[in-house]
Amino acid sequence: MTLTSPAIAAPSTADAGRFDDLLALARTLLGMPMAAVVAVSADRHMVVAQQGLEAGCTPLARDHLFVRCWEQHAPLLVLPELPESPRSAIRAHAGIALQDAQGRRIGLLAVCDRRPRAHPSDAQLQALAQLGRLAASLLQQEAADRHATIVAQAGQHAREAVVVADRHGGIRWHNPAAERLFGSALRGQQLRQLIPLRLQPDQDAARDWLGGAGGDRLQLRIVAPDGSLRLLDATRSPWRHGHAHGTTLILHDITEAAHQRAQLDRLAHFDPLTGLPNRNALLAALEANPDWGVALVGIDRFKWINDGLGHALGDRVLQAFADRLQSRADAAMCLARVEGDVFAIACADARLRGAEAGDGEGAGGRLLHDLMDFLQQPLRIRGHEIHVEASAGLALRADVRGGGDLLACADLALYRAKAAGGRQLCRYRPTMRADALARRDLDLELRRAFAQGEFELHYQPQVELASGRICGAEALLRWRHPLRGLVPACEFIDLLVRSPLGADVGAWVLRRACEDTAAWPDSGLSVSINLFPAQLREELVPQVLRALADSGLPAHRLELEITETIALAHDSAAAATLAILRERGINLAFDDFGTGYASLSILHRFKIDRVKIDRSFVDGMLQNSEDAAIVRWTVMLARALGLRVVAEGVEHPEQAELLQLLGCDEAQGYLYAQALPASELQQRLRAPEAAADSAPRSVAGGGRG
Repeated sequence: MTLTSPAIAAPSTADAGRFDDLLALARTLLGMPMAAVVAVSADRHMVVAQQGLEAGCTPLARDHLFVRCWEQHAPLLVLPELPESPRSAIRAHAGIALQDAQGRRIGLLAVCDRRPRAHPSDAQLQALAQLGRLAASLLQQEAADRHATIVAQAGQHAREAVVVADRHGGIRWHNPAAERLFGSALRGQQLRQLIPLRLQPDQDAARDWLGGAGGDRLQLRIVAPDGSLRLLDATRSPWRHGHAHGTTLILHDITEAAHQRAQLDRLAHFDPLTGLPNRNALLAALEANPDWGVALVGIDRFKWINDGLGHALGDRVLQAFADRLQSRADAAMCLARVEGDVFAIACADARLRGAEAGDGEGAGGRLLHDLMDFLQQPLRIRGHEIHVEASAGLALRADVRGGGDLLACADLALYRAKAAGGRQLCRYRPTMRADALARRDLDLELRRAFAQGEFELHYQPQVELASGRICGAEALLRWRHPLRGLVPACEFIDLLVRSPLGADVGAWVLRRACEDTAAWPDSGLSVSINLFPAQLREELVPQVLRALADSGLPAHRLELEITETIALAHDSAAAATLAILRERGINLAFDDFGTGYASLSILHRFKIDRVKIDRSFVDGMLQNSEDAAIVRWTVMLARALGLRVVAEGVEHPEQAELLQLLGCDEAQGYLYAQALPASELQQRLRAPEAAADSAPRSVAGGGRG
């Protein structure tokens, strides 16, 4: 018969002692000198208590009489005359199998003798059966006590707090971990004192759970002896013993783990610098509100603020910007910091609609306009007055069909707003997606063209206004497409300026221009090259010096042009790099002077040798007094600073005459020549009128035009 009761370990001396009287009585009743109680579990027979046997309280061998005859007990087994055997000295045996309350066999009560005996009487066998029932009860009690001792010892050393309460909620037992959690005076208290209902988020649910309703687990809150609020993961299990019953709680303190999870959750959904929701939280809000649009607001030229005033103050600007956003927010919108200096405002289309220029003002139509005006008010941070300008890209849900990416559409609109010069509010239109795909395709085409050598340089001569002689040339990049032919620069230069490919193309322009210039017949002429923003890095200095050394071109015959875009993007780093090159004899020029708002500050930070008047002012100077005044002011300023001046886009003799009258030094434009391939420029330079030039030599130009 298979036993399913728990295995019983070897008893202690105290455990065996509880069977002494029972064994003595069994020996007396049957008149035999030996008796034993054997516990049986999983085919293992162990002597729990014995009197008169040779073996102690140990497991029995498989060939022992008790083991060999175990299955024959039904439940009584009487063997009065056993034959002699070398395996056992027992010649008489009377035994009864012990059963638990469920009728499962758990052991054996055996009475033995070393000599044969007469068969016991019925009265003796009935007495043996009664003693068997008593032995079974004692054996179960011994197992229960041992189990309780083991459980108690485990509970004493458990990290989790264990609290045993009766059916009225009174504490009957607890372990040391419970004392550490609740304090020392636990016994006699009530569960409701340990776990106050007022602290629970749902008091009714906590009351019902402590009363036995609901699932087995619940999170509970308590106040620890040190006054701190603790969060517990509680597991409840009922206990029953006879008519008594109650509840056992196993309590695990998860306060720190909950704090860590909350922190991780906050990091996953909130920006640590500004405290605003982050991109993940914004996406969740947009998914939950299918009628919401979104506006992305970016700080114009934030890199200039960051580099000029330091990253610590730049962070304070972002925090102040976020504070202003929050001060105008309400429960019906979601604010977020998407990345860097870009923030998001999401709410219903109806509130955002009409906010862009040219639209009518519906209900709430002034939302973004008013917010933009508020955001762009000057900030006062650590003694600095900072003027913040911003652009916004708006994408309405109604404009983004087919489940399109609302944020990506808003980003396209923001890109368009910044490309328009900043301080703009632009609404997404489907054509912007097509434009973005076209820019991507063009970027891929430019990379292919550069790899296959389709770029070439043309040179536009510059002349001295006083003599009309060539005094230099501007290197201009051209793209000879295998199918389209010569692609106009206006179709690809702007994208190349913003692309990382600009660094590689700029390095190629530098090398080729130096090689071509070194081959010109007039060794007094110089060439000017526009730098790409991506070139302004630490490698620029060795790159320029290597190009000069490889071509043999003297440093004073090379001029590098920077634009306001480059200056604002790189600021102090660019100034330091260009200062090193200027110390090596290379000239610097400022292109498109007067078109940006930071021209004077750039002249102050960068050591410039020459300025170029933008063609937009030259084109309108004969008809527009304001353009003429800007040209006059530029020339006067340059003279005062000891700089030379060259005018771009000169197409009419009247323009050249006025420029010369105002004191401009040099000019370039279709009045003199268009951009020429290197071979044609060499032919022109060999002409007598070009070679006869005796005026001071200088040049301006660029690598982009």
